[in-house]
Amino acid sequence: MALFMMAKQLPKSNDNPLWMRLDSDFSNPNIKARFSLKSFPINLDNSRMIFARKLGFNHQKLIIPIQTHSINVTFCNKPGLKQKCDGVFTSNAQNVCSIQVADCMPVFFAHYKENVFGLLHVGWRGLVNGILQKSEKVLNRNKYDLSDFEVIIGPSIQKCCFEIKDDIIEKFHSKFILHKIKLGKDFVDLQNYALNNLVELGMSKVNIKTSKECTFCNTEKYHSYRRDGENAGRMFGMIGIEEPNSKSRKKIFNP
Repeated sequence: MALFMMAKQLPKSNDNPLWMRLDSDFSNPNIKARFSLKSFPINLDNSRMIFARKLGFNHQKLIIPIQTHSINVTFCNKPGLKQKCDGVFTSNAQNVCSIQVADCMPVFFAHYKENVFGLLHVGWRGLVNGILQKSEKVLNRNKYDLSDFEVIIGPSIQKCCFEIKDDIIEKFHSKFILHKIKLGKDFVDLQNYALNNLVELGMSKVNIKTSKECTFCNTEKYHSYRRDGENAGRMFGMIGIEEPNSKSRKKIFNP
């Protein structure tokens, strides 16, 4: 029987008005993970590179997937563009994994002790088509076990706002669908769908953290494609290796 568990909620904290820190719950003290906010300017062609430099990353070491809502995931140790790809992993400590989102889930992966990390762009299509399962296979091919990773699911559209119609409702298991009788509408809990998949793949639920902040609801804080349509901006997610002498963190990994 499939497990259906609630992930621990991330604390609502932010150490910069332009981005939020998401690595405080990772056991590996070398990992740096950040997520830009709506306040960070994205109207420049090189906004992603500027964001990387602001974070102290080498922008020339960015791994940039050309996202297509696919389940394509790659493990690569060379920076640059990755065509038709929605997930990237690396074991090269000089590299920086990056994605952009505007409602879809940014899913950050970090090995609990080795400098191996990754980042996925997970929308509903990728989720139901198996991008998390594909990620496990990619890690296995590279001699890593998903159960040795910790996961943080960043801000994304939540069950309060992710409305679905009859044309796609059959793609979701009924336990993740919320029917609001008064509204006559159906909504999906994407975060718990993702959590359930990760647990079924062998991860411990205590090693999965999720943000409950809704990108659709928080108009001032986040961009949202569902809310703003074609004019919506994007948030950047980045994960890489922290500079030496960084602040230590509490170890939370549970095998």
